[in-house]
Amino acid sequence: MTMFQNILHQLWNQRRQNGWILLELIAVTFFLWTVIDPVCVLTGNRLIAPGFESEGRYVLTLEAYEPNDVRYRKEVTDTAQRDNLLRIAGLIRRCPEVADLTIVRPYSFPNCMSWSGNTLTTDTLDNAQTRKLSAQYYEFYVRDGGNLFRTYGVREAITGRDIEIPEDCLNGDKAFVSATLARRFYGTTDVRGKKFFMSGKPYEVAGVFGEFKHRDYRLPFPLVVFPMSEIKPSSYINWQWTVVFRLKDGVDARAFEKRFREEVAPQLQIGNFCYPELISFNRQIRDALENSGTVNKLRVQYALAGFALLCIFLGMTGTFWVRCDARRGEIGLMRSLGATKRDVRKRFLVEAWLLVTVAFLIGLVAVAQYVVTSGMADLPEESFRSDGLDTFYWQNRPLAHFLVVSSVVYVLLAAVSLVSTLIPVSRIAREEPADALRDE
Repeated sequence: MTMFQNILHQLWNQRRQNGWILLELIAVTFFLWTVIDPVCVLTGNRLIAPGFESEGRYVLTLEAYEPNDVRYRKEVTDTAQRDNLLRIAGLIRRCPEVADLTIVRPYSFPNCMSWSGNTLTTDTLDNAQTRKLSAQYYEFYVRDGGNLFRTYGVREAITGRDIEIPEDCLNGDKAFVSATLARRFYGTTDVRGKKFFMSGKPYEVAGVFGEFKHRDYRLPFPLVVFPMSEIKPSSYINWQWTVVFRLKDGVDARAFEKRFREEVAPQLQIGNFCYPELISFNRQIRDALENSGTVNKLRVQYALAGFALLCIFLGMTGTFWVRCDARRGEIGLMRSLGATKRDVRKRFLVEAWLLVTVAFLIGLVAVAQYVVTSGMADLPEESFRSDGLDTFYWQNRPLAHFLVVSSVVYVLLAAVSLVSTLIPVSRIAREEPADALRDE
């Protein structure tokens, strides 16, 4: 305690010299906080488990020729085109490397470029008692063994088991919901058999699956999955369908992709379906990150944070180098009175830590004012919601958000400052006491 009191006394006596260090650290605290904030949010989002498995999963996008295309065959009816789609799915399913396959809508797989959603309500009335929730939805063809959950590797929310599709789901009045949706809409994940309305139509919850992220860089969003018992064309997608399948364990993915493009893909140009594109789930994740600008944003923010930390390191190292040189006699006297090198380093590190802590607390006041007026890191994907943000995640709780980012900034600031202090102190502490006193 005596050493701590001596350090406080010395810092106060040298307050004019320490004032410049404090001002530098206060400015850096503010700058570093604004830079680290979006990095923490994006990194925190990405650290949340996606809720599906990406390894060995592939997307086969089947696009159809438009009626004005010279290759379009008018004699191919909608029924024939549907049969062609099922024929294509059968060809893929029979590949020896394929373990499972599901036909889905083009907006019904993670990290795709499409998004489809609607509003869930507790009844068809529009009054103050009616609960509403914005939700995304997927659709998949359930016949011929189609099971989106099994193909994607999605599990039940409560038991963690595989999800089987009951026979009564073929009637079109049942749906599966994500744990995010169940928690927000019903307040619990044990909601099997409960009702909700979408576009005025009632649905019954057939099961609940785990948290699911449609975008790798976003938070899990409420999701409804509808099993479809029929395949119908749609005017706005003109028979665009997607076949998603997974490979058997142990299959060489590169060898399969090569064989698929050379041997299987040419067989899939049937009727009005043109050449398909095969994309892995992992590539979908990379493409979504690139197309959203998330990767570039992270690179810029990391570069700014690195620049700030480098400036702190160089500034603190230079400042403490000068301070240590000016206090060589003091260090020599400490050593001559029995202080070890460790004692000297400890004293100077405590001084640096106190300066950093005081500057950080003062800078945090300015940061808090900035947050109140400008807000924290933006979450654009949630901005359209009329039902509020999901406070289950720290990113959406103001106090938790502020404390998490502040803690990260403090740790980085303290670590860099202490390292930059340790370098000059260690150099002088290695000198013999007599040499330090003589030079002084």
